[in-house]
Amino acid sequence: MEYLQVPFLVLCAVVFLTGGALNGYILFVAGCCVQRTASTVWFWSRAMTDLIFIIFLPLRFTSFFILDLNWANMLSSTVTSFHMFSSAFLLTTLSVDRCILVACPEWARNHRTPQLAFIMVLGLWALSLGFSLRYGDLWEFLLSPASTSINFRVDEGRVKAAVVIQFLVGFLIPLALILIPTFNIVLAAKLRRNSLIQSTKPLKILLGLIPTFFFCWLLYHVFFFLLLSKYPLSLLNTGRASAYVLTYLSTCLNPIFYLTMEEEFLMYRQRIRSSQTTNNSGPEPTE
Repeated sequence: MEYLQVPFLVLCAVVFLTGGALNGYILFVAGCCVQRTASTVWFWSRAMTDLIFIIFLPLRFTSFFILDLNWANMLSSTVTSFHMFSSAFLLTTLSVDRCILVACPEWARNHRTPQLAFIMVLGLWALSLGFSLRYGDLWEFLLSPASTSINFRVDEGRVKAAVVIQFLVGFLIPLALILIPTFNIVLAAKLRRNSLIQSTKPLKILLGLIPTFFFCWLLYHVFFFLLLSKYPLSLLNTGRASAYVLTYLSTCLNPIFYLTMEEEFLMYRQRIRSSQTTNNSGPEPTE
């Protein structure tokens, strides 16, 4: 276990600093500097959940190496579950929103408002919190040493059902729902040649976010299924560390896609560059 501490600590430090800075910048830009649209509300809410997840990274590191710290294990597991469910639900909503934006642009222009998006975000957060609150004690049962978990009374069938529900509701079903609107966007781009440029804008960001969501959370679910198969925790420590690092890595990759592909943020960056060019150009030379 000791040989994992140094690289895991370095990765956690890099992810903590990078993810915190990027998501903080997204929150600042989306909240203060760009035009308030439904898209900026989606990205603001996603950045907020990522930032909350990042803030609790030191607690996750502590609970990883001190297994008998029960309150840290339960709190960090609850926060991780909340981030997983909220990421899955928000990405699903974003995919549907992008599909509507491409398929029905006139309807979206009239009904796709920031107020409606914010109400939906609050509903998704409440739903995610409702799912995640029941997982803290269950993960404590799985992750505790055998000496302590013997006295931790949790129905094993309930634990197995919770792992399956988490995989279905927090990963597999959202992934299927995400792929359906994405396929519709691709189909719309092929059928309407004149709208191809408009269609590829939402398509690019989805093609970046979907693989990130899939690869960063797949190992996490595999790890918990291995725990159910009664593998010794000491044999799974490497996989456990890798699974957690990947989940935190997603908080660094998501803002990069927003800043490099989303129209609102590209317009903001263009305005910043234009103002810098104007300010640095100095007075115009006289004849």
